[in-house]
Parts: sequence; structure tokens; C-alpha cells
Amino acid sequence: MSSAVEGTRAAAGDPAGQPDGTWSVSDLTAAVGETIQRAFPGEVWVRGEIIGYSVAASGHIYFNLIEPGSGNDRRGARMRVALFKGRQRLVNRDLAAAGGLTLDDGIEVRIRAEVEYYAGSGQVQLIMSGVDPHFTLGVLAADRERILAELAESGLLRRNAALPLPLVPLRVGLVTADGSAAHADFVHELKASGYAFEVLLCDARVQGVTAEADLVAALRTLGRAEVDVIAVVRGGGDRTDLLAFDLASVAKAIALCPLPVFCGIGHEIDTSVADQAAHTAAKTPTACAAALVAHVAAFDERLATARTVLRLLAERRLARPRAWLGEARLRLGHHTQRHCRTAAGKLVGARRSLQRSHAHVQRGTVSLRALRPRLERASARRLGTAKAQLRSASALVSAVAPERTLARGFSITRAADGSIVRDMPATGDTIVTETARVKFASTVSAEASAPAGKPTTETADLRD
Repeated sequence: MSSAVEGTRAAAGDPAGQPDGTWSVSDLTAAVGETIQRAFPGEVWVRGEIIGYSVAASGHIYFNLIEPGSGNDRRGARMRVALFKGRQRLVNRDLAAAGGLTLDDGIEVRIRAEVEYYAGSGQVQLIMSGVDPHFTLGVLAADRERILAELAESGLLRRNAALPLPLVPLRVGLVTADGSAAHADFVHELKASGYAFEVLLCDARVQGVTAEADLVAALRTLGRAEVDVIAVVRGGGDRTDLLAFDLASVAKAIALCPLPVFCGIGHEIDTSVADQAAHTAAKTPTACAAALVAHVAAFDERLATARTVLRLLAERRLARPRAWLGEARLRLGHHTQRHCRTAAGKLVGARRSLQRSHAHVQRGTVSLRALRPRLERASARRLGTAKAQLRSASALVSAVAPERTLARGFSITRAADGSIVRDMPATGDTIVTETARVKFASTVSAEASAPAGKPTTETADLRD
């Protein structure tokens, strides 16, 4: 570079009136420009990662190229790039031919450009004239394969797919841009099904510099919400518009989500890393909603089939009891009729017997009324006779009563136990003698004045 500067100074000569070798700004910028032009006489190919992508009001595109993987490190090497409006048609044609690539932040590109020193800003910049889309596609494919390999090695790639899907996932957490076509298509498909779906929307940008953070935050938020399943949807777009769904952070957020995640990203050619990390992947938001509807419909169909089978089994089980019940009802009817006829006949016979008995009772009543006077007279005679007999017996009893006997001068002797003494008591026994006026006790003893062998008595007055 010093030799180039010396050559420039030799060609330009020392500035007039400046014997000390001091450059003026204009001379120096002109010398730098000439030096760069000689160093880079033609276009060069440069590769790097785009940051700071912007479109000016004039239609020109400006961005910076940095070393891939350095992020937004402003201290690293960078180069200003300008893609003027007149050259954009050719660049866009090449990008579209490669499958719909677009320039945006985070894209690693290989561009063709002129190296130019712009004296007005004192900066070196690249004037872009072409792009190598196959380089970008190769980088994107390599990054995607690397991320997939890392997820598979860590066991995260199929982790979400292993989660059990609820039988009826009617509560859906939706991750997409609020008001977008993807949002409208997804909700419309659910409503058209006729099932009672409930959608909890978590608004998130799905492309651009904030897409990564928005998607990760939305997945974590809905993972803690009261929903059955999460759906991540986005409409179609260029391949570079869908880069957020190939990021490792988004794929890990899906893999680690505690709920099954459905993806409906609008691309038809390739599957994103997010698709492969999700529980179920669909090609469009509408197809994603249709997958949920199909799952609920399948359960509904199984329920209807089970209901039909249960009804048939129940009818089969009830057929025999119904037949038996019918037969039993017929038998019961026959038996009932027969018993009723028999009972009716017995009732008629009983009624006749009762009628005959009633006639007998009436006749007996008439006879009883006719016999009543005779019965009363016979009863009176019988009663008079009985009274006379009672008086005679009473007189006889009075005549033979002990009191009457005692009153005539007789006495009654009783042993100690109250029994009447009829034989000779033993010596030493106590006897009680009762007369009409006195009762006294005696003790039997042997006396000389008494006949031989005959005991005598000692008496004691027992009157009060």
C-alpha cells in the first residue's frame, strides 16, 4: 500500500505551495480513490452475513456485510454495500430463479461488487451488481443439516412428537401474526368444522429480526397456558422469509414445549427444522387446522361407532329377556284369567251360601223370638227351684255347723297341728280342747288314778 501511495504521490506530485508534504483533503481522497481503483480494477466476489438491511426512499438498498456468526458485533470487520435501483432487477431475477430467495438480515450471501471509495463520506463501499444464490442455498442447507444433527444427537428432534395428543384437543394456542392471512385461514377452518374449538392467540412476528425472539417467547407463554395443543402457522413466502423456522432456538423451544406443537408453515418444497421438531407438520395454516379437525372428527366417529355397537349389544342382550318377558306375560295372562274364572265361580258359590245362611239366620231369629217367652218362663221356674234347694242346704249346713254342736255342750279336741283328735294321743303331746265358751290346752301324762295304761291330761286355760 505504501508503494501505491508513493506512486500516487509521484503521479500527482507534491501539492503546490506545500513544501512540507501536507495533503489537502480533496487531494488525499482523490489519491485514495485512485489507489483503490488500481488495486481493484474490476468487480470482486465477497461473502458475508447481511445486517442493517434497509431500503431508502429512492429505492436503493443498503446493508452491511460482516463475518458470519459475529452477530451485531460493531467492532468486527464490516463493509458497506449499496445495491442501486437500476441493478436490482438482475439480482432479483437470479434470486427468484434459485427458488425464491430474498436479501434480508441474517442471510449469508456471496455477492459480486465494485470496490469504491466514496469521498463524500470518506468510506469504502461495495457497489453490488450480482449475487450467487446457490452459495446462500448451500449455506442454509448446511446450517439446517447441522441443526438437525445436533437436535437428533441431544434427543430433542422427536421429543415433542412423543407427547400424547389429547383425545379432543379443542383448546388451541395459536402462534402467528395477529390479523395475518395465516391467522384468518386457520381460524376459519376451525369454525367451519362445527366443533367447539377455542383459540388463544399469542401474537408473534414470523419473519425479520424480531421473529426469533417472538416465536420463542410465544411458545414458552402458551406452554404454560390452559390449552390442549399449540399451533405455529405462517403463510407462504420466499425461502429467506421463512428462515426463523430453521433456527436452532425456535426448534428447541418447540421440542421442549410441554404440549404437542402443530406446524403449518406455508411452503411446499422443503420442510423446515421447526416442522421436523414439531409433533405434527402440515404444509399450510389451513392444512394445520384441518389436521386438528380430523383428529377431533376421528374421535367423534369412534364415539359414534362405539355408541352404535353399544346399542346393538344392548338390543341383543335385551332380545332374550324381552322374548321371555313376552312369554311370561302370556302365561301370566292365561293363569290370571283361569284363576279369575275359578275365583269368580267360588265367589258366586260363596254368595249363594251366604244367601242361604242369611235365610237360615232369619228363620232362626223368628224361631228364637217365638221361643223367648217359653224360655223366660222355664228359666224362672228353674231359678225358683234352685233358690229353694239353696235355702234347704243352708239350713242343713247351719244345723250341723260346729258352733251349733258346741252350743249344745259338746267340745272339740285338736292336736297341736290343728287336726281333730280321734285316737289316744301319745304321752307328752299337747292337745287343745274347744267348747262353746272356752278353749284350753292340755298335756297328756300317765296318772295313778287313771286306768292302767291310760294317760291323763294337765289342762291350761287358753282364754284371752
